[in-house]
Amino acid sequence: MSYVEIKNICKYFQNNIVLKKINLKIKRGTLTCIFGSNGCGKTTLLNIIAGVIKPDVGYVSIDGKKSNDNIIGYVFQDYRESLLPWKTNLENIAFPLEIKGISKKERESKVLDIVKNLNLRIPLDNYPYQSSGGEQQLVALLREIIAEPKVILMDEPFSSLHCKSRDYLKIEIQKIYKNLGLTIIFVSHEIAETMQLADRIIIMKKYPGEIINMIDINFPRPRTEEVTFSKELSDVRKILRSQI
Repeated sequence: MSYVEIKNICKYFQNNIVLKKINLKIKRGTLTCIFGSNGCGKTTLLNIIAGVIKPDVGYVSIDGKKSNDNIIGYVFQDYRESLLPWKTNLENIAFPLEIKGISKKERESKVLDIVKNLNLRIPLDNYPYQSSGGEQQLVALLREIIAEPKVILMDEPFSSLHCKSRDYLKIEIQKIYKNLGLTIIFVSHEIAETMQLADRIIIMKKYPGEIINMIDINFPRPRTEEVTFSKELSDVRKILRSQI
């Protein structure tokens, strides 16, 4: 049974077609990458799934309901701007629970439980400015997870990170995804991270933006970046390289 359904989506900007007849079904508990070069409409499609942008034609449903009727997590590319600098990492993660009126003691308990259960290394008493880029982005992700969303969307979540933080975060996300059975959709134009993370790759072209291919990757996790250069995935690598 499909979980996220994108049906016949079209989007125009100033009479130019940005997305053309996007049809897609995404199963619950999968990690899907929307892949393509800059300008193909990846982020526009992500924002339509989130309900931030309305399509001109078509609709998106999650578990049979419109996007706006569901809790959707969104991890932005600029993670620094999304965190509250006057709150500690723990308080940032717990912020959705604070909005719901949950007591401070219960909020802290839930944060400590999720960090412990996932065996994550996060300095919870530090403020964001005292944390590395990878730690900050992980805080941003956990803040979305703790709200128990139907789907988590990620807009090129590694692009602002240096290599060490990026490698660390890609392994941590795989661990979180596997342990919690999350449904994650992210956009990327980076071949290595796409192959390392995705169960399914949705390949888009631009002018107009439309889906031209879908590739499933059945490879055990956790995947390191070295896996993306293996012989088993050489054909996938060639296909992705031809689209950039």
